[in-house]
Amino acid sequence: MRKIIIAVLAFVVAATTLPAQETIEKVIAQRDSVMAQADSLREVISKMRDRQKGNVHLDFDIPFYRKVRRPSAADVGSVGVGALVSESGGALGFSPQNSVEFWGFIPISTTKGRHSFTYGPGVGLKNFGITGNKAMIMTEEGDITIGRFKDGAVPRISRLTIFSVNMPLLYSLGFGRGYGITLGPVVNLNTSSSIINKYTVDGDKKKDKYKYAHCNLVTVDAMVQLNLRDVSVYGRYSPMNVMDKKYWPEFTTWSVGVAVSLLN
Repeated sequence: MRKIIIAVLAFVVAATTLPAQETIEKVIAQRDSVMAQADSLREVISKMRDRQKGNVHLDFDIPFYRKVRRPSAADVGSVGVGALVSESGGALGFSPQNSVEFWGFIPISTTKGRHSFTYGPGVGLKNFGITGNKAMIMTEEGDITIGRFKDGAVPRISRLTIFSVNMPLLYSLGFGRGYGITLGPVVNLNTSSSIINKYTVDGDKKKDKYKYAHCNLVTVDAMVQLNLRDVSVYGRYSPMNVMDKKYWPEFTTWSVGVAVSLLN
């Protein structure tokens, strides 16, 4: 009899406990669902805020997509090559086909929204070439004259080379996705210059070299770049005389070329 009573009591307790346990599990499940919805809502609000700041876009990669952050400012070209053209008030005749420049600098950039300021140490190399039978010749007094190669010589090239350490100070306005415009001065410390005349006499290659070709120590250029993501088209104008007018005919230069960004 006692066993029967205990069994009945156990059945009653189990019958009342089971609905209570199911109720607790339902409450826990509802709590987890509400927390998941809250997390999802917070993520949506965060994305909306980032989009309003203009620094997030979706880069679709089938079948999924990932969130990619890009700076709004433009990527500034920091390594360039271009063709040099001279504007001379004297007897110089530099040829764009044989006159080129190479430059590069280590970019240090400060960006705020679509605006950025970029600077950094760099180097530059300008090569001016003269076509035809003309040659740059240095006299014993150090003056530079534009003469001709020696009789019987077959001209190859007459070239002026200027090496400089420079510091660009550039402001950029970004149009979004790496496009924009950059402009500013470039301060040049012209550390060395030389002249090389190459020619051939009776099939033998000859070379005359003049060191210390009297360049001005400090000059300033004005540069502008049209930034197309990692590649830029640039123009650079040198209103100051690169060479000392005491020894050289007066001339200024400008150049156009292509630059590549090293910021990324």
